[in-house]
Amino acid sequence: MNLRLLLLLGLLCLGPAGAATDPQAVLKAILDNQRGGSLRATLTLSITRPDRQTQFVLEVVSDGNERAIIWVKAPPREAGQAFLRVGDNIQLYNPSLKRVLRLPPSGRSDSFLGSDLSYSDLAGRDLEQDFTPRVEAESDSSITLELIPKPQAPTPYGKLVLLASKPGFVPREVRYYDQRGQAVRKITFAQFVQVGGQSFPTQTTVEDLLRPGHRTQVVYSHYRFGIAVPESCFSVRALEAGC
Repeated sequence: MNLRLLLLLGLLCLGPAGAATDPQAVLKAILDNQRGGSLRATLTLSITRPDRQTQFVLEVVSDGNERAIIWVKAPPREAGQAFLRVGDNIQLYNPSLKRVLRLPPSGRSDSFLGSDLSYSDLAGRDLEQDFTPRVEAESDSSITLELIPKPQAPTPYGKLVLLASKPGFVPREVRYYDQRGQAVRKITFAQFVQVGGQSFPTQTTVEDLLRPGHRTQVVYSHYRFGIAVPESCFSVRALEAGC
């Protein structure tokens, strides 16, 4: 067998197995870490503005995928509000009106409780559903994905850049870019706990890169993972009655 044939066989053997990392599989692993599976937890939501700081205490129940329900516990004037997400369907309970309102698809990018979080950040796997990933950079210790919106995706962003550490594809940072390529928003993850082989971030910080001093931090406490969540938790009735 001549040298040229040996080289060709060697390249063929490196084919799919030695090719680039599958970006869709990486994105799934990152989101698996970020969601952490089913849980019940207390969230402290701290909103910082140049002239003030506001803090909410929330209770959340999630199946770790497409369903989550959040109740506002404090401050007193905001308590009683609740938010339910099941897939793309987001509903809000207003205790003053005693009414449940449905958020239109165009509202998924709206601010949640006046914070730098959007309703899309509450739960779900929108990054898998609405974006096409590609590997932008990779090393032994990290990987960077570029996410491009799919046609008709309900997002105002032109692209996202997601950084994760290896091994395990642990989420570290997401940067959001507008249609002109300017970075407008950044999310960072920290304070990880191990949950069934996954690394769940118990601290999330969101920064508005266009407005200095606009920042939101979410801290998880009193968390329980891997719980059995009754189906009744993800119902309209649970918005007011709890579960």
